[in-house]
Amino acid sequence: MRNSLYCTGIALTLFSVVACTPSSHDYSFPSQKGVEPDTWIASTPIVIYDDTLHLTVRNGEYRINSGVWESTPRTLHRNDTLTLRVKSNDYPGDAAMCCAYMKNRQYTFLVQTRNFDIPTHRGEARNIHLGISGPDQTTLGGPSPLWLKYNKNNPKLSGSAVKKGLIPPITPLIDAQIRDAVICVGGDGLYYLTGSTGNDIWHANDGVELWRSADLKKWEYMGLVWSFEQDATWQQWRFHKKAVRALWAPEIHYIKGNYYITLSMPPGDRGLLKSTTGLPEGPYVNALADDGYWKEDIDASLFEDEDGSVYLVYGGGYIARMKEDMSGLAEEPVKPVLIDPDTIPSHHASTCLTRRDCKDIGREGAFLFKRNGIYYLTAADSYEGRYSSMVAMSESIYGPYRMRHEAVPCGGGTCYFKDRTGKWWCTFFGNDNQAPFREMPAIVPVDFAPDGTIHVIK
Repeated sequence: MRNSLYCTGIALTLFSVVACTPSSHDYSFPSQKGVEPDTWIASTPIVIYDDTLHLTVRNGEYRINSGVWESTPRTLHRNDTLTLRVKSNDYPGDAAMCCAYMKNRQYTFLVQTRNFDIPTHRGEARNIHLGISGPDQTTLGGPSPLWLKYNKNNPKLSGSAVKKGLIPPITPLIDAQIRDAVICVGGDGLYYLTGSTGNDIWHANDGVELWRSADLKKWEYMGLVWSFEQDATWQQWRFHKKAVRALWAPEIHYIKGNYYITLSMPPGDRGLLKSTTGLPEGPYVNALADDGYWKEDIDASLFEDEDGSVYLVYGGGYIARMKEDMSGLAEEPVKPVLIDPDTIPSHHASTCLTRRDCKDIGREGAFLFKRNGIYYLTAADSYEGRYSSMVAMSESIYGPYRMRHEAVPCGGGTCYFKDRTGKWWCTFFGNDNQAPFREMPAIVPVDFAPDGTIHVIK
């Protein structure tokens, strides 16, 4: 059950958790005024009184206007505790934990925020973020505790994927909310990091932000290298429920001696920018002829082959060769297939199960690289509850591809790169409840087995 009620300057959200128990308990929570943006307010612990509580928690990161809800079954026991957190996002205001009560076999949390003043260019960015964490410090739904309050020295915050030995202990490269993190080795030998940024990534952000590092450890913020305010004159804005002031999954590439940035804009367009100075900080202009974007699908990436040919890779694995001057496509995109499709349902997102007989490598976030004459096509997909980096291999760029496998558990939409010492890495940002953190950039060391498959170095 969920519902939203609006009054003047007030947003009320009912957040329900189904609980198999006849008990009824009321709880009061602290309120706080003048809350700064991105400040979390935690409730007093909610103690479980029943011997066993079978719990289904809706996704704890709930945006009032466009919430995406998931179900995460969990079992709690007597004396286990839950903690509810709330954050008013983007703007100062008053936030209050009004009440939480258990009645008619449900826990219901009523959360109130006040004093939202949203500039019109931000669109519908009126958000409430909720997080619930259980006794083992892992999330029942929504942002993980590491996203709520990052503490690299707390072993309880390692995430089940780390505890199971699927990935090594890792920490974020920087303390920033970034999805779709990618790293490019520049022409100057430095490393450049970008990705989807902002606290309201799906609705409003400022543009393409960039960081650089000489050693993959210390990162310098370079600021906005492309912004909506100054540079978005070519974008044709649409009256569409998803056409908001935001861009997703930007990638920076060093191609043909220059820097290019691919990006996605809702409701599903992809664009290409090029530096006018040959420098990673730009300024950047539209690289494409005609209207300046490719229609349909998201998550654009670039790959430069050994012969100098450049290819656009996007979505779940579409591939097309670019024109020599990078002004558009030289051919129609193709979607390579797997010759040995993985038909296990838990190894795919639901949308991929019925599409092309499981011959897709992944759902989104495609990336392509080459090693020892083998093309590696990667894409993000659901795999046993994890949002992982899936990889398949081929001797031909157009396929067919084979040996689809989970290369980096919880990695998500990633990129693979070789550092200056010859060591291979995969970027990581965390997008599921098994990850050690959510929406923060990291890198994972990887290696290649004799058969060419990729695995994490633990």
